[in-house]
Amino acid sequence: MSGPPPSAWRAQAGTEYVEEQRTPRPGTGWTDRPVVNNGPDASSPLWKKSAGRSGEKTRFLGAVDSSRVREGSDILSKVIKEDAGRNLHMDDLEKAFRVQNSSTKCSFQQPGWPQTVRIVNNTASAQLGITALPDVIREKYNVSLAAGSGEISGSNAGDAHQPVVCLTGLFPSIRRAWATVDNAVFIWKFDSETDPNVVQYEGQEQAISAVALAPVKPGVFWEAIQHVLVICTSVEVTLVGIVMQSKGGRGGYGSLESSYESMNLQPLPLYSVSTDTVMMSSICATSEGRIFLGGENGHIYELSYSVGDNWRNKRCSLVCHSKNLLNMVIPTFLRGAPSPVEQLIIDEERGIMYARTRASTIQVFDLGEDRRANPKKVAEISDIIDAARRGGPNGLGRQLFARESGNSYSRTSTTKPTDLVYIAILDKSASQNLHLVGIMGDGRRLFLSTFSYGYYNGRTTPRPSELRVKYVMRAPDRPPFGSHKGVFGVGSPHRSHSESLVVEYAFCKEGLYLFSCEADDHSHTQLLLTSKDFTLGANAEGTNDIVESVTMELIRGHVCAIAEMEPPEVLKQTVQVKGDLYGDLSEVLHSAMLPAKRFSLVSTSGTLIVEKLRPVDLLQNLVESGNRDHIRNFFQNYGLAESACMCLIFAASVVRSNSADADFWLDELKSSFGLEADEAAAVMQVIAKSPFVIEEARKVFSDPDFTGRPVQEDDSLGEISTPVASTFDMGGPREPKIKFSARLDGFALLAARLLRPVWDIGVFSIDARGSKVEYGLAMNTKSMRLLEERISSLVQYMIEFTHHQEYILSEDSRGYISENGRRTRQKVEIAMAKEQSCITSLCSLLQRCYETLKMLRMLQEKTNGNLALLVNRLEGPPRDFFSLSGKSSGRKGTLHELVVMDEGDNLMRSLVSALMSYKMDVSSGAIHLKEISSELEATCPTLFQSEDRIFYDARMSLRSARKASGAERNELIQNALKMLLQVPLVVNIYAVFSELIDLKAYQGAVDLVIQAAAMRDPRNIALQNDARKEDYQRVREECYVLVIEVLTQLKTSSMTEVALTSSPLSASKAESESHQAMKTYTKILSHCMSSNDICFHKYLYNQLMSMGPEAQNDLIQQNPAYLEEFLREQAGLSAGPAPIHTIVKKLPALMPKAVDALEVLGRLYVHRHMFSHAAYLQLLLGERLNVSEGDPSFVSLEKRQQHLLDAMRLAKSRSQHQGLQSPDSEGFSNSLLDALQCKVEIIAFQIRLVDSLTSKASSCESELMQVGGEYNIPRQSIDRLTELVNKGVHENISMLIQTELGNLITADGQERLTQLLTSYAGYAMKTLNLVTTFFSLEDLYNDFARPECMWVLCLEMLHLAQFSDVQMIKDHWDMCLFAAIKESVDGQSLSAACSIVRDLGNNFYPNDVSFPMQHLVQRLEEIAAGIWPAGEGSPASSDVHKLIPKTLLEVCGASERLRYVYDTLIERHTTTNVLRLQYLKSVIVVLEFAKMEMLKSKSDFRSTPGILSTRPLREAGLLVELCDKYLLQAQSLSSDLDLNLDDLVSSFERVKNLDK
Repeated sequence: MSGPPPSAWRAQAGTEYVEEQRTPRPGTGWTDRPVVNNGPDASSPLWKKSAGRSGEKTRFLGAVDSSRVREGSDILSKVIKEDAGRNLHMDDLEKAFRVQNSSTKCSFQQPGWPQTVRIVNNTASAQLGITALPDVIREKYNVSLAAGSGEISGSNAGDAHQPVVCLTGLFPSIRRAWATVDNAVFIWKFDSETDPNVVQYEGQEQAISAVALAPVKPGVFWEAIQHVLVICTSVEVTLVGIVMQSKGGRGGYGSLESSYESMNLQPLPLYSVSTDTVMMSSICATSEGRIFLGGENGHIYELSYSVGDNWRNKRCSLVCHSKNLLNMVIPTFLRGAPSPVEQLIIDEERGIMYARTRASTIQVFDLGEDRRANPKKVAEISDIIDAARRGGPNGLGRQLFARESGNSYSRTSTTKPTDLVYIAILDKSASQNLHLVGIMGDGRRLFLSTFSYGYYNGRTTPRPSELRVKYVMRAPDRPPFGSHKGVFGVGSPHRSHSESLVVEYAFCKEGLYLFSCEADDHSHTQLLLTSKDFTLGANAEGTNDIVESVTMELIRGHVCAIAEMEPPEVLKQTVQVKGDLYGDLSEVLHSAMLPAKRFSLVSTSGTLIVEKLRPVDLLQNLVESGNRDHIRNFFQNYGLAESACMCLIFAASVVRSNSADADFWLDELKSSFGLEADEAAAVMQVIAKSPFVIEEARKVFSDPDFTGRPVQEDDSLGEISTPVASTFDMGGPREPKIKFSARLDGFALLAARLLRPVWDIGVFSIDARGSKVEYGLAMNTKSMRLLEERISSLVQYMIEFTHHQEYILSEDSRGYISENGRRTRQKVEIAMAKEQSCITSLCSLLQRCYETLKMLRMLQEKTNGNLALLVNRLEGPPRDFFSLSGKSSGRKGTLHELVVMDEGDNLMRSLVSALMSYKMDVSSGAIHLKEISSELEATCPTLFQSEDRIFYDARMSLRSARKASGAERNELIQNALKMLLQVPLVVNIYAVFSELIDLKAYQGAVDLVIQAAAMRDPRNIALQNDARKEDYQRVREECYVLVIEVLTQLKTSSMTEVALTSSPLSASKAESESHQAMKTYTKILSHCMSSNDICFHKYLYNQLMSMGPEAQNDLIQQNPAYLEEFLREQAGLSAGPAPIHTIVKKLPALMPKAVDALEVLGRLYVHRHMFSHAAYLQLLLGERLNVSEGDPSFVSLEKRQQHLLDAMRLAKSRSQHQGLQSPDSEGFSNSLLDALQCKVEIIAFQIRLVDSLTSKASSCESELMQVGGEYNIPRQSIDRLTELVNKGVHENISMLIQTELGNLITADGQERLTQLLTSYAGYAMKTLNLVTTFFSLEDLYNDFARPECMWVLCLEMLHLAQFSDVQMIKDHWDMCLFAAIKESVDGQSLSAACSIVRDLGNNFYPNDVSFPMQHLVQRLEEIAAGIWPAGEGSPASSDVHKLIPKTLLEVCGASERLRYVYDTLIERHTTTNVLRLQYLKSVIVVLEFAKMEMLKSKSDFRSTPGILSTRPLREAGLLVELCDKYLLQAQSLSSDLDLNLDDLVSSFERVKNLDK
């Protein structure tokens, strides 16, 4: 192992010693002893045992504390991460080569240790471990030899008289060896001499040149044929079907590949194709069934076959992928002799095929990422020696391949050191950038890459683009004579230690190399095995060397083929979940669940099986030998923690060999598991150990001389257990720093390695196939059972061990102890207590994991592997848990989540509930349900307890209530509710709530939800200012949401119109159901409002608020007590009892949710007849602060105006409800109404200002476009300038224009654009300010209306403000009239001025300050006379002289006031004759209007009998008097001005005549 042992894990909880009576374990003799109290239930026995059948032990913890489980989880997660970093996720092989000054070294076995490679003697008749070839093969060979046919292959061909063509190899996937003799193929079981099941095929006429096994393509042959035999001769390639059958008709485990008891060959005569005289020398196949062949001519072919012939493809054809036009054009003598392809291999992960030729060249063919493309040759190395010289690390290639001499190898050998004898794939787990390893004839190794350097990034799979040797490695050294002891004894004949290797055959997989090397005795072969050295010395920190462990065995004959024998699938799945890549199956990491690696070999003498011993197997041999020095040496070499872990594998074995339990398990593996005899034996090798090994391993594990003692470090006094950055000491108790023993470290290591495949990887597999989704377990249930048993045995032993250690501690503490001894003893006790606490936490975690896995397996078995039956019954978060978020397949639910997380516990309980519900549907009554409950309680006591039993009794009562009616139905429902309310924490709230709703027990369902939520938060943390507040709110809301869903459904049903119903009911029936839904909705809502759960109220209010106005109205009608407080909190206001108008004067910018809350609060006030409070809320909303436009909190001026109008309407409503009791105060209501009326007018002014400024900005923009057109500036450039200005770029407009336009505009044009754009910027900025801010009247006047010369608005603002400066008002009127004249067309100035006076006068009159009539009459008359404005006016035409008095009469409505004004102006001595004449012309109109008023008044008085009045007579006299007066003035003006005023005089005469 590399790196130090795992660091110590420290317990957080305190420890207390108590006395307890214990039953003595047989053979120990101990009685009373102290027990560490680790929690509230520590006084009770930690373990309970119940009787079970042989081989099936039922064990469980009496009580598992959740805090212990979490503490154990923290320890386990840390160890998994550290252990994976050391063994599983090792650094890339390339990184090891890149280390500076790195080199390759060899290590050999320790003295006294067993050899790491050994031959397995399967049969008694095997000689030296070698099983002879079947007799039928030897007979065929003798017959062929006698007949003198064929051509022999092999190293000793020169001694043969008559050549015979013989080939041999292995088919490891079906556990078969094969051999050919001329035209015959023999296939037999290499691991069984008693029943080899030899199958012979002689369907060829020519000698066979190559044989291979390939998986079949789907849908081509019938299902029984899962493989085809590919047989090549010099003239044809033939396929032969292989049918595998298990003995006795029993199917094998996992797949048909495991059913290899019997084999038959099925000829396929239609699947044969000619080779056109090309001899095929090598074959390989992909997992999809594609078959590639290498020819003696150096080309690559593919055998394509299908169901039948069609117009595109033949049934069977041979396609050459390496020939091109160049090969066809260039003659053979120019191309040179072709080199036969001797080896073809395929990298399934990367989609690459490699070809090795006899000339030691390597070719690379790209098959595509999915391996479906035609092979494309992308690279080749033709000179392997030259390529190797360029390899590293640190220029090692130049050293190893500097000189290649022909004298460096044996003359009798057929293998040269420069020959490339073997190539193998490097998996991604070994390296991402190194893809191929090559082995030279002398054992030197080459590591090649097909990717450009640094290309691979881990996210995508690049395609091969080159082939080069990146690194080289020295050949391994032979072990020295003294370290070898094979089957021939010490000092058996083999070459010297320093002599180079002559490799005849090689094998490489997952960092392990097997070299079959030539020996001096040509009848034998030296088998060298090299692998990673896991000792501490080889993996110490700072070591740059790559250390290989080398061992050797002598084999009789010459090795022709080597293949690894895969462990049983049932074991592989315990360490490797299907679909995940865990790298090589590490000898250290998976030693608890996998047997030692075995390799099958075929030699010229027969077949044999070689086993590679792992460190754990070495320890087993040392334990069996009983040599303590060798065991201590092993602990020193592999580390205490790692060695303790290995020792614990034996000590916690599942069963003891040669016992009743072992017999039971062997039968169980063959019957229930469906394993063949050799597979069952491999499993037993893992789970069963001899009683002697178990007891000796326990002694070693518990011996402190090997595993150490936990100690409190002397220099740690006063230190705390975890590093703290602060140096300030506040005093108080501290946790001592403990160095734990290897027993805890080893226990944690083993637990981590057992649980790693399921700890952080989903245990549920989900596969969506169209509309159907399949749910299951990622790990096979049989593999899961083995893992359960291993975990259970481990926990049981560790608990027994812990209790035994406590007893030893108590025994040692008796008698007199000195003071120093007492202190030392105290430190030991503290350290041991801490260690025992950690062990107990890990045991608690493992026990929970054991029960969880067992429950998952039971769920899978109870549903016959169809977990969809349970998943489809889930609701709420448990159902959402199985969602893949758009993916078609995947895995969910790690064991860590299921065991430690609350969500996982809820999921497991939901699955159990679904199982019970499923069984209730398919079984008969409560009896069967109780049987399942009993099974669950016995299987998983910490997950299924008495509360669960009560819960399911209630479920059964509810199920019975469905079939009952009347009083019986109600009684069953009430009983069920009573039971459910007893155990609210156990209740599967989602399932039960649905049942109660179906039974129309609405109130009970609501009560159950509220109580379940309260029990999940017993201290009401959700309502407190606590850091965990949100978490507890979420927990509560998971329950509350059920009530909301029902209310939503009922509300939707009640709002459905009869005409839109999709039910086949009549209209009246649908209307009745809608009414019933509304009635139920109201009833449930009222019941919810009666709850005292404030958290529930707030959640309910929030959900109803989000459902829209209808639900909000329902909430207001209920008028609950907490609603006002909730709404004020939602709006961010104080939730106290004080009225809002006393504490809130201004609102900030509000989000839409807060605005909705205030709107609903206002409606609530209206419902309570608090109209002034509602009006004040609308006022606050109308005046709230604003944000930039586009923000969700932005409020427009129109929305502000609507708020203010609503406020004024509500304020006025109070006066209409004076008779109703209202909390509004009189003074507040009256002042609020006055303020609102004023603000409504102000907001109207602001809107008018925005419209005016927007209009000016649009005009300015039009001018900009016009100027741009004059200077040929593109419209896009002008738009760009205005866009920048709108975004706030207002400074240095000239520079902005220069930057955007550059040389596109002249200086004159730039000046004009600058002026226009500056004006536009001003308008835009003011408009933005007006849109986003609600200004006061003073600000609107001073900052906007007055600077922009909007005189009409200015006058209106001054009028609203009741401004008293008369002269200033007159000046504003003058500016207003002047602006009207300026904007009027020719000849229409008087009409424009009169229009302004009329419009404003209708609003201002009779306010003499805002409407100075005398001043306005004078100005209008001056305009008519053409003397104002001075120098700009012209006299109005005679036909419009009546316009002025008519306009003023419309404003005043009576002539008396106007007569007085005109009389004053006429009599004023400063009046010029021209103006006086103008006045006289206008006064005629006034007098005529007065005459009409008098005549009408006179007729009204006459029509009323009995009323006598002198008023008409007085008015008539006054009118005549005025006419005479103005007549004299007219006559005087006639003489002064020398004008003919007869018409004027006659007008006055006509007015005087009252009779007309």
